[in-house]
Amino acid sequence: MSDSTTPPRRPTEGDIELLQVVQQVELAARDLYALALDGAEGDSANTFAGLLAHHDMYAQSVSSQIGRAAPQTRDEKLYSSLKAGFDTAAAWELENRLVVTHTNLLGIIEGTEPAALIASILVAESRHVVALATLA
Repeated sequence: MSDSTTPPRRPTEGDIELLQVVQQVELAARDLYALALDGAEGDSANTFAGLLAHHDMYAQSVSSQIGRAAPQTRDEKLYSSLKAGFDTAAAWELENRLVVTHTNLLGIIEGTEPAALIASILVAESRHVVALATLA
């Protein structure tokens, strides 16, 4: 895209490919929080339940951007690599990685609607990091 071109509003083909990965990662995060929620108590349980709901919502929002191209499946490699011992510290690490990943995506995604969505998810995931740090 040249500097004189107005960016597209809707996701480009390249954006769709990136958003497919984002959705799978968000679904993996949702499922990791579901796993962590089983057996969690008190503040940890409340936090994991909230983060589970947030990541589910992010996956649904991505799906609304890419429609039928949405894979609707989690990133199995990510899920499998983190499921053993997924606790507050592992959740903090995951959220930090998601913040970095989503920040990088903002420099790549061309469509203004998907960029706005990723930016909104990024802000929330940054807050997740802070919330999880208070539990550690």
